[in-house]
Amino acid sequence: MANIEIEKIPAKHYPDYITNVMFQGYKWDMQAGEQGTISDNVLILTKSEAELLAEAAVGLYNETIAMEQGIKSAPELAIEMGISNEMATALCGCAYNAKKHIRFMRFDFHPTTDGWQISEVNSDVPAGYPEASVLPKLAAEYFPGCKQYGSFGDIFQKQITKLIPANSTIAYLHDTHTVEDYQILHYLGDIMEGMGYHSIYGAPHHVKWAGNIAANCDAIVRYFPVEWMEFDKNTQHTWQNFVNSQTPSCNHPIALLTQSKRLPLIWDRLGLNIPMWKKYLPETKPPSNPENGWILKPAFGRVGEGINIPGTMSNEEEQDIINAAIQHPTQWVKQQLFESKQVNGLHVNIGVFVTDGEFAGFYARVSKSPRINEDASEIPILVKEQKYDR
Repeated sequence: MANIEIEKIPAKHYPDYITNVMFQGYKWDMQAGEQGTISDNVLILTKSEAELLAEAAVGLYNETIAMEQGIKSAPELAIEMGISNEMATALCGCAYNAKKHIRFMRFDFHPTTDGWQISEVNSDVPAGYPEASVLPKLAAEYFPGCKQYGSFGDIFQKQITKLIPANSTIAYLHDTHTVEDYQILHYLGDIMEGMGYHSIYGAPHHVKWAGNIAANCDAIVRYFPVEWMEFDKNTQHTWQNFVNSQTPSCNHPIALLTQSKRLPLIWDRLGLNIPMWKKYLPETKPPSNPENGWILKPAFGRVGEGINIPGTMSNEEEQDIINAAIQHPTQWVKQQLFESKQVNGLHVNIGVFVTDGEFAGFYARVSKSPRINEDASEIPILVKEQKYDR
């Protein structure tokens, strides 16, 4: 069993903590409906457990990049993963140079009765940048002997400054209808402005193009899923500029090639050695009729949506998922269900960031339900030092 502890932030300090989370941690909207999204707990790992997760995520990242390169040479496999013909052709035919872009992913680990397992990789637009940077720093004040382990923001700064000089303008692109997306990107904008960079915020269609070079910015940080751009009325005619962009990006749309949860269905045909993926991901196969011990997942689902974990939804909702998988099988997978191991009555999801092959911090959520979705609470991760004492 994974070595994890969950402890409460002292009640007398929680009001100060939650205020700091709002104003320093970029959590302006801390509700999902009636549910608060900031936990009053912290998750504490041993150093050896934190190192294990970091090393596993880096290994998974390297294998994912190798698979991505293999798929780029085989557009028919991209189509099999649920990517449209036009998008697959564009991605596999683009002149992508990894050295000119920044690449980050988040691997979602869960403590189970069989040890650590992953549910997915967020290869395209993973969330959690301030949560993996600021929250643990704020919580560490109340837990002597514990410290932050990794910071997404620090690694992001380092990688951006390698690509473009200070005084450059970075465009942060998101769904402009939501505060949540803006607050996540505003964190990155603020830390880069502190280093002499300029920020503009907007939707993908606000980028102006001169050929395949962005005319109104020097770098692009995209928090807008690639597959949305193909069908968004504002980007239907410009998404290929992003694919062929010579302007530094994070992430480049090439990330879509490994975002699909149907990736395990084709990986054996790539002729690659991927022991980390095969160790940590439950068995995955094409969708079919309901089967005990297996769940359905949408190929491009996010935040736990559309996953029929037993006991977490109504019969009607579950039947809708089954019907959708039957009607659109190329957009779904079936995956063996792991048994989530609760910690203090909570189910845990630890997202491990990797940026350009380097561990870049933890992002965690907890829930009373094994289906960790938009109602889950975000929780900082701290690593205890040898003399940790509460």
